[in-house]
Amino acid sequence: MADIDAKAQALSAARNRILQLQEQMTDKVLQMAAEVEKLMEAVPASEAKAFLKARCNLPAVELATYVGFAKTLKGSEEVLRKSRASFPVTKALVAAAPDVRKEILERMAIGAQIDTKDVAAISRRLEAAKLTPKQAMAAYQRNILAAAARKRTKDSLASFQTDVASFVDDLRRLWLKLLPETDVVCEGLRHRASDLLKVFETLYGAEHRPASEITQTNREYPVAIAYHALRQFRDGQFGGDFGYGLGDRDGTTKAIDALQPFTGKVPVQVGKVRERKPPTELVGPLRPRALELCAGGGGMALGLEQAGYRHVALIEFDRNAAATLRKNRPQWKVVEADIRKIDFTQYRKDRIDLLAGGLPCTPFSSVGERKGKHDDNDLLMEGVRAVKEVQPRSFVFENVEGLLHAKHADYVAALLRKLSKLGYETAIHRINSRDYGIAQNRARILIVGIHKKLGGAFRMPPRFPEMATNMGDVLADLMGANGWSGVADWVRTMQERPFVERGQVIQKGFLSDTIRGYQGSAQNGEGIRALRNGVSYAPPAKGAPTNEEASNEGFVPGLTNRMRSRLQGFPDEWEFVGGLGAVADQVGNAVAPKVAQAVGLAIYSALKAYEIDWKKMMWPSGRRLSIEPPLIDGVPATLVENNELSGFSCEMVG
Repeated sequence: MADIDAKAQALSAARNRILQLQEQMTDKVLQMAAEVEKLMEAVPASEAKAFLKARCNLPAVELATYVGFAKTLKGSEEVLRKSRASFPVTKALVAAAPDVRKEILERMAIGAQIDTKDVAAISRRLEAAKLTPKQAMAAYQRNILAAAARKRTKDSLASFQTDVASFVDDLRRLWLKLLPETDVVCEGLRHRASDLLKVFETLYGAEHRPASEITQTNREYPVAIAYHALRQFRDGQFGGDFGYGLGDRDGTTKAIDALQPFTGKVPVQVGKVRERKPPTELVGPLRPRALELCAGGGGMALGLEQAGYRHVALIEFDRNAAATLRKNRPQWKVVEADIRKIDFTQYRKDRIDLLAGGLPCTPFSSVGERKGKHDDNDLLMEGVRAVKEVQPRSFVFENVEGLLHAKHADYVAALLRKLSKLGYETAIHRINSRDYGIAQNRARILIVGIHKKLGGAFRMPPRFPEMATNMGDVLADLMGANGWSGVADWVRTMQERPFVERGQVIQKGFLSDTIRGYQGSAQNGEGIRALRNGVSYAPPAKGAPTNEEASNEGFVPGLTNRMRSRLQGFPDEWEFVGGLGAVADQVGNAVAPKVAQAVGLAIYSALKAYEIDWKKMMWPSGRRLSIEPPLIDGVPATLVENNELSGFSCEMVG
């Protein structure tokens, strides 16, 4: 008896809690609808929708329901509340025909419990009631015939997949020498390919363009290459190791692989398996291809190069920045031009894997006039045009966090909408250079897109807090280059001072503020903050501090352009062209190379389904970088070892 009472109490308590929660959820839905209605009355509908999507993360499917609520369910709030209507039911009611909605609300008013199946059933019944007997019979017959056709197609497809799977398995055995390459075996495979081709044509048609005429992002591509693969096998083209390509960009798609998606299965590894090489080990045409817009002084380009990409071209308007690119990489094709005047369709034939760009961010920066889309320097929409004309497999555009400010919500929404219409799964991600062994707190956003037809899922690269460094370790030798006797104390202070953000200690060891372009004097609170942090922020110092400068009251060391460059992660051998201000702009506007390398590898992983060995590829030595401080008497430290990856002299610390 006691057990029965306990069970009854538990059920009763659970029911009360669940009913309470259902009521609360219905209230939330109604409150959301009311807030959206208020917003729609205050601002234009297009701007309100853009704001809700971009700044409130309101999914499009929910947005349509809340926007339509005022037109369809206004005045029915009490009925919905009493029936504890869920969001799916509310959504179905908003989308339903008026007569369906009227009947459902009447049922709710007398206490009926309604779910989405009820809405669908009533909708079908009322729709059928509008038909004459002859129309109803015709509709019924159409449904019967359509269902029979769907079943037949489904059965044919299942049988076809089974046959293709068996065929592909035998092809792989032949390729791996597990099946003898005799005339009998090859003739049998040829006849099977012929039979499969006939079924293929009934399911997918018999007219398909050559693969060389179709980009890999086109929806025709996978069907076309499978069709041509079956034709080749039907004609007995089995050749050796199946090394012939199908006319794709680099010849890496094998006829055998082209059929794999039609098996309906994940490929089975039989016998020895050739490991896919990382992009850094690929050569010639096999390397992923990049086209870069607004390349600047080369930060993103250098990082993508380190990730294994080969640049088809780098486009840069500023003559000094273009000269910097040519000076450091004479083999790069640098196009000195305004991207607004370039016809990007000329690059479509190059089958670009990654379209990248550090598009000007001053329109959205937290400093300056912040004109956003009204700024003449806003080139984000030019990036969208480039995506449309180049049709790359993927793209990444770097910008400042200010782009996500509420005032730019409609612009961001329009940007994402345009990219989606072009066929790309696009998302905005945050990234900070400090998470990749850079001694700078530089937060940025990345607009990353992968073409939907490729099926790849982009994931942000992992963070590496264990590789963290600080201003003292990174700048020690440069700060002591002119014999400043206080350098050791300064370095020690930078090493020991914790970096705090929003009241939370991020790491032990101080980080530089975001390195910006040239400023004659520090703006807003930057100067005060920089002095408090142990450096003079602007303008850039012309040389390392001396003891004479240090004797002045209130002295703090300044950052030279070389110091700023190193804080961005540029190698010391990277030579910038231009005067003090021009170089400062190139350094401040750059993407940190290590960040670009990480993002480039992450995109390659999405495109090729390649597992990245992050530590091995980004830090081959597996060690953290550090620089020995100069001696107290002002003599610069002995440089222990030169590391080619970082590009500056350093001691390798375990």
